[in-house]
Amino acid sequence: MIRVLRGTETQRVALGGLRAGRFMLCTDSEKLYQGMPSGDREVGSSDTFWDSDALPDTPAIQDDHFDVGAIDWGKWTEWDLGVAKLAVTEAGHHAVLTHTTEGAGRFRGIYQTLPAGDFTIAIKASLISAATADAVLTLCLFQDATNVNGDILMIQFWQRTSGLKYRDIHAQRWSDYQTFNTNYAGGTVYPNTTNYLRFRRNGTTLYYEYSMDGVGWHRFYTHGQPFVPAHMGFATQNNNAGFDIYGYVDFFRYIASDQIGPLGKVRGR
Repeated sequence: MIRVLRGTETQRVALGGLRAGRFMLCTDSEKLYQGMPSGDREVGSSDTFWDSDALPDTPAIQDDHFDVGAIDWGKWTEWDLGVAKLAVTEAGHHAVLTHTTEGAGRFRGIYQTLPAGDFTIAIKASLISAATADAVLTLCLFQDATNVNGDILMIQFWQRTSGLKYRDIHAQRWSDYQTFNTNYAGGTVYPNTTNYLRFRRNGTTLYYEYSMDGVGWHRFYTHGQPFVPAHMGFATQNNNAGFDIYGYVDFFRYIASDQIGPLGKVRGR
């Protein structure tokens, strides 16, 4: 698997050159560079690669790459119930959920309306926590995010703290933002620090999936939807007292169909 950094031409120059063998896609010039001992080389027309993070040629209005400098609050609504503990910002190519010290299992995040019909929704997620208790970043389907008692289905990306820190993925249902209901599936899978999470719906069947590269997907749970979700989004949970955690989401993707294959598209010229 080849990892490709994303950034701008200015950021590439500021790095002082890529490490030999590394690749970087400059999103402003649409040029792909490879680090060489003699300096960066622009990849030629015969070179192609799969870019899992690429926007579709015709993005849906629900899509977001979080690259305009501020959260689009015309699209998103903050979901921070009870005593506010969340700050949502945009930095670089990320939405950043800063979840301040809480010491309780409460989820907080952002959401938007989910259209009817089949769908695929996905995020590229990173979780940063130097804390001593569990931290979670999750992709969500909300029964009704405007209802404080609405149920939520989640694909959860955990940082655990029992013994040595490790990370795992779970499928869960919560009765509201602070009340656990059911653990459908999950366990210690030691995923990357950055992972792709994806829900798919075909008819009334939901599929829970994760990927380490956005190309090959692991389906780890499926069932008939227990309710018709009205909203979609992502959230964090901070079980730490005295430590903030940070959920980074590089993009949010909505596709109005059940897409089984990889995200993104082929790059090259």
